[in-house]
Amino acid sequence: MEETHVHALDYVSVVGRRKWWLIVPIALSILVGLLLVRFLPKEYTSTATLGVAAPIVSPNLVNQASPLDNQERMRAMSQQLLSLQILARVVREEGLGSGAPNDPKVGGLRRRITITVPEPVAQTNEIRRLDTFIVAYGDPDPARAQRITNRLATVFVDENSKTRAERAEDTSMFIAAQLHASQVRLADLEGRLRKAKEAYMGRLPEQTQANLQNLSGLRQQLEANATALRSEQDRLSMIERQIDGLKQGNADVLFVPRGSDAALPPESRLLTLQRELATARAVYTDKHPEVQRLEEEIANARKDVLAERQRPEADRLAQLQLDPAYRQLSADREMSRLRIRELQRAGTDAQRQIGVYQARVEAAPMVEQQLATLQRDFDLEKQQYSDLS
Repeated sequence: MEETHVHALDYVSVVGRRKWWLIVPIALSILVGLLLVRFLPKEYTSTATLGVAAPIVSPNLVNQASPLDNQERMRAMSQQLLSLQILARVVREEGLGSGAPNDPKVGGLRRRITITVPEPVAQTNEIRRLDTFIVAYGDPDPARAQRITNRLATVFVDENSKTRAERAEDTSMFIAAQLHASQVRLADLEGRLRKAKEAYMGRLPEQTQANLQNLSGLRQQLEANATALRSEQDRLSMIERQIDGLKQGNADVLFVPRGSDAALPPESRLLTLQRELATARAVYTDKHPEVQRLEEEIANARKDVLAERQRPEADRLAQLQLDPAYRQLSADREMSRLRIRELQRAGTDAQRQIGVYQARVEAAPMVEQQLATLQRDFDLEKQQYSDLS
């Protein structure tokens, strides 16, 4: 089989023989395009950009649903913009028709309107939130297309503003009602909380630290009081022993006042003479006249003491009342007894207060648990009232 060689001039020869196959289709295409441009109706499209911001209400005030996603926002925007209320108003204001629900102009206007979203300026990883929409309207008349597009945007903004104003008014009334109800509940909870705290006054959790400090102070006071009581009781015992010694005539406990020895009781005079004799013997011998005189007076004083002890008890007590030492000791004894009674009473009061504060500290956790629910309700209601106001 012989190989066939094709030269480039062969292609030129083919085109020369088949040139009308190429020229006729091209000429027909140009002619059809010119006819279409000349006789097809012209369509002009006018666009308007609308920015929509959803009203934000604190979720603490109302049970607000989750935010709309992009598809729902697009659907809501289309339904609102192509609603009968807006399109009928555009038809009436532009003089296109009566704007009745069955007016065919309304349907025709709806078919010529398209709603799209602008292309994003930059690609990001964040979820895009639709808040800008492009409204387009097509019409053979460019002036009418622009006029209707502007009218459509104006009517949409106006109707949307009216709707939002009505909603804002309803929302204001709703918030005012909620604010009043919250104020009533807050006052009720505040009153209940105040009464509960008054009922548990002294046992509140915030008073625990103060109660512990008072308890510690009372215990220290009780210990100091017990020490003072023991000391005063020892002093009273010593005073009573001295008084008993005076009554029994013990010379080692007698008090010797200044003055004439003749005015002293026999026991006191005997004690004085014995002391003077001890002093004289330290200086003189036993044969010294002063020592002999003192020994003689001591012998007489002992006789007087013996005679005094043989006297009736009533006479002895009457004579003892004249002794300054006895009177001083009696006064000291009464003062000591009074001091002991005061210390005992203070100790009893301290023990009673310790029991009271101990009971308050132990009751604080129970009181805190009982007040927790009421305090939580009060705090939540106060926060809600703050959000409403």
